[in-house]
This record gives sequence, structure tokens and C-alpha cells, in this order.
Amino acid sequence: MSLTSARLLALTSLLVLTGGLAPGGTTLAQMSTAAAPATPSNTFPGAARPDAPALSARGQYAVGVRTISLVRKDVVDLAKAGTTTPLPRYDRRLTVEVWYPAALSAGQSQSTSYKDTLGSGPGDPKHPLVPFTFPGRAAREAAPDVTGGRYPLVIFSHGYPGSRYLMSYLAENLASKGYVVVAIDHSESTYDDQQNFASTLYNRSFDQLFVLNEMARLGAAGSGNFLAGRVDAARTGLIGYSMGGYGVVNVIGGGYS
Repeated sequence: MSLTSARLLALTSLLVLTGGLAPGGTTLAQMSTAAAPATPSNTFPGAARPDAPALSARGQYAVGVRTISLVRKDVVDLAKAGTTTPLPRYDRRLTVEVWYPAALSAGQSQSTSYKDTLGSGPGDPKHPLVPFTFPGRAAREAAPDVTGGRYPLVIFSHGYPGSRYLMSYLAENLASKGYVVVAIDHSESTYDDQQNFASTLYNRSFDQLFVLNEMARLGAAGSGNFLAGRVDAARTGLIGYSMGGYGVVNVIGGGYS
């Protein structure tokens, strides 16, 4: 059964997930009185400063990360649309990054490397594509933690252009607090493959809802996926940055202007 926008807790830009359950049944809002770490770790960029807010502290869970590919079938191809009818159609591939509470094997560390690109799509000499890597605090391909039951879901949607790694630091942090976090590479809207804005405007909200329904399917008991039985998609938060936030507004019923 598809999940509708009426079941979403929609959130845009910066926010606090006050309704999600943290480990032990407390909400993240109730965790705000917890003490921040006295000494920051300088191993990774974005490590907590001594004066960081309490909620910046990592949670009790180790964090795993995996990359998966999803496909929206038979989608109108606005990037190639002209004046003729019918409009061309294609299978729209979406790469997503999934962070989740993990159970580390012996000797496995929370350390990975993310590969991303800056620029403004192919063929723009003023903003050429520049690949780069940066470290992350998650264990690649780690087994999911099964002690916490089903975890609430958070979906990230980047700007135009952007990438699924835009808020990886926040994704890791939320996963450590007991959330399954999914960030989307919106096709034709990333630094690598930016196309005309019509594709982004039309597809953004559909991509978000599609990923929500796919995570509900993959997270269901017996799905055969590594997340089977681990995702509570009925408790979902959407976080959008810039164009991603506009897509969230559209998902919950806001019109296009």
C-alpha cells in the first residue's frame, strides 16, 4: 500500500525532529538537556566543538552506510521533451545513500570516504566539474542493528544542483540516534548531470514520494533487503534544502508557482 502525504511529517530547511523516538523511548526534544561532549574529536570534518549544542552529540548507535539504486519506471522525459507529442518517456534511475543504526563486526570501524563533485553540470566552462572526496563517520556495508526494532525514516532532498552527500554529516548524526536516513541523488539535478529546470520542478516531489514508498517496501518484514523489518515508514520526516524544500511543500499539497 502506498504511503500518502497525509501520513508524512513534512519538514523543510533546518529543523528538529521532535516526534521521533530516540533510544530508550525518549524524544530528541527531551534529549536537549544532555551534555555536549567535553572534548571534540578532530578526526573528521564537522566534529563537535566544545560549545556545540547538546543535540550535536552523536547517539548510542554505530552507523552503517550503503549505496542503492532505485528506478522509477515509465517517467515523462522532460529533459528531452520538444514540441512533438507524445512526450518521450524513460526509466528514471535514482541513486540513494542509506545511513542506519549498525552492528559492527569485529575490527570494523566507522570510517568511509564519500566521492562527490562540484560544478554546474557537463559542458559549463565557467563552472567545470571538479571531483573530490571527503571522510565520513560510518561503516560501509555494515550489518543493521536489530536491537532497536523498526526505526523511523528520514529522507533528504538536495538543492538544484546538489548531491545526496550534501548533508551527510546530519545523516550520520541522525542514524546514530536511531533513524534510517535516505538521501537522494535526483537525476538531472546533480552537479554531475544538471539539465533544464523543468525536469527538476516536475520530478522533485515525485522522486521524494517514490523513495518513501520504496523504503516502505524494502523495509517491510520478509522483503529480502538488508533493511527488512528495520524501517517504520509510517513515521517519516522529509528534509529539503532549497529546491528539495520546495519539493517537500509540493509533496504535502502546496501548489506550483
